[in-house]
Amino acid sequence: MDNKTKVLKTLEEAYPQDLCIGEVAKATNLSRPTVSTWLKVLEAEGKIEVSRKVGKAIFYRIKKK
Repeated sequence: MDNKTKVLKTLEEAYPQDLCIGEVAKATNLSRPTVSTWLKVLEAEGKIEVSRKVGKAIFYRIKKK
């Protein structure tokens, strides 16, 4: 499974809860910069969305149609 799929799958399993970069990184055993990159890619593709921001933490979740 590639990193992009791991990140997407982690967010799908957490739905409807949202996760921050650190939580996704911990769940996937990937580095924060790697997770951050893939979250930006998935957001650009319209598969996920930013649900809220708490301080510097940005929370993401799957975009359900």
